Amino acid sequence: MELKERIIENASALFFRNGIKSMTMSDIANEMGISKRTLYEVFRDKEELLEECLSYYHAKADKKIEQLTNDSENVIDTLIRIYAQKLFYMMDVGKPLMNDLRKYYSHLFRKIEDKRKEDICIFIPLFKKGVEQGFIRDDVNFEILLWLLKIQFDAVLDEDTVPAGKYSVNQFLQAIIQNFMRGIATPLGNEKIDQLMKIIKKNVNKN
Repeated sequence: MELKERIIENASALFFRNGIKSMTMSDIANEMGISKRTLYEVFRDKEELLEECLSYYHAKADKKIEQLTNDSENVIDTLIRIYAQKLFYMMDVGKPLMNDLRKYYSHLFRKIEDKRKEDICIFIPLFKKGVEQGFIRDDVNFEILLWLLKIQFDAVLDEDTVPAGKYSVNQFLQAIIQNFMRGIATPLGNEKIDQLMKIIKKNVNKN
């Protein structure tokens, strides 16, 4: 693995866990066991490194979603697995990172929001395919529901919105995904959801 890629992987883990503001280039260099000079030879400053980390994160997520789409047996299976994957990634990112992006790197935060808006369109063909398969209701405005889903995800990551001391982010996200999927599924689709959610919950609890 090249030095640049190693730096991005390690810095991403630190940013996602601790946020941006509290992490310095010295912290990252020390964590990796390299000199700060070496780090600055690869990245001009912390902002450039952060932007590369976010790009790496999105590329990794997109690749995983593409793989899940290709490997899944039907639309319900695809959607459940994709949303479960998003749940895992959101748990990795955490609130400190999102809060710091809003406060100190608003231009990068806007890029993330633009990417998430683009991602909404990806799901529309999947929902239409689900209607054809008999798993998804045909009387649903999918674009509106996807926007509502995004708003709920955003609310969970806002530390002032939900009682984080009483329930974990994990619990909120599972409830959002399960209720969303059940709301758009036909009775046949809900049978499939019951089967898959048992598997997903086992995997989530292991993590």
